[in-house]
Order: sequence, then structure tokens, then C-alpha cells
Amino acid sequence: MLRTLGPAAISGTIFSALQTATAPPATALDRYVQFINNSRMAIVEIYPAEVGTGRWQQDLLGDQTLLPENSVLVGFHDGTGCRFDLKIIYDDGTEIVRRNVNICRGLVRSVME
Repeated sequence: MLRTLGPAAISGTIFSALQTATAPPATALDRYVQFINNSRMAIVEIYPAEVGTGRWQQDLLGDQTLLPENSVLVGFHDGTGCRFDLKIIYDDGTEIVRRNVNICRGLVRSVME
């Protein structure tokens, strides 16, 4: 179930995706993205989808949990481009969908922007 929350409900939440060059990619189409959880809730799942398709791919976190004030580095190895929709699921079941995120550009701020 997708819950729509107003800006006041998530006023302290900042979710960032940052492309990083800490490890060289295997091919020019591979990229690594650092997800940072600046919210007060743990993130338990992150699903990417090609923009506008609604076909959610495999959970990027796997069996990991992204705790508040922490980050995780994940690889995008599909070579489909820089823009994705992201579905973020918090440990309380809240789901937020962030549309048209450019993971190649650098820093992406606030889920509600």
C-alpha cells in the first residue's frame, strides 16, 4: 500500500543519492550510488525502476537495513541510463516514491522535493 504523506510529516527527512568514484566501475555503463539516510526511521527496502515503467527491480538493500544517519554504497550495473524512479520503504511500512531521480548528477536532496 502506498501512503501519501504531506511535507510536515516528513519535514526532517532527507534522502540523498550521491554518485561516488570510490571504486572504478567494471564498464563505462556501471555506476555506484551512495544512499544516505538522514531521516529518523530506518530504511528497509529501496527499489529502482526505469522512469515511468512502474516495473520495480530487485531491492537494492538486499538483507541490509539502512539505519538513520548511515549510508550504503550500491551498484547500478544495468547500463539503462541515469534516471530512475525509486521506491523507499521505511521500517514502519511507510512507502515513498521518488520520481525521475538522476543518479549520475551527484546529490539528490529531500524525498518531498
